[in-house]
Amino acid sequence: MKILSIRPAPPGSTTLARVDVEPSPGTRIYGVRVTRADDGTYRAFGPSNDRGRTCAFDHDVANQIAKLTVGALSQHECTSR
Repeated sequence: MKILSIRPAPPGSTTLARVDVEPSPGTRIYGVRVTRADDGTYRAFGPSNDRGRTCAFDHDVANQIAKLTVGALSQHECTSR
């Protein structure tokens, strides 16, 4: 799995960023929202449309997306200073 693009969210919300991910070669998911819950854990939510969710992630996949996003945000912050 890899992060293709990351768009940090404005400060002050539970959303950390929106990311585009490639969970496996040839499969891409755009607009995944990564959040931090009140208990400090991270969540990843697939995009939705007028009918509801367009995809969902099991616990392990959501954790992997969140971990990669937090790491990418750390690198992004270091290089944007």
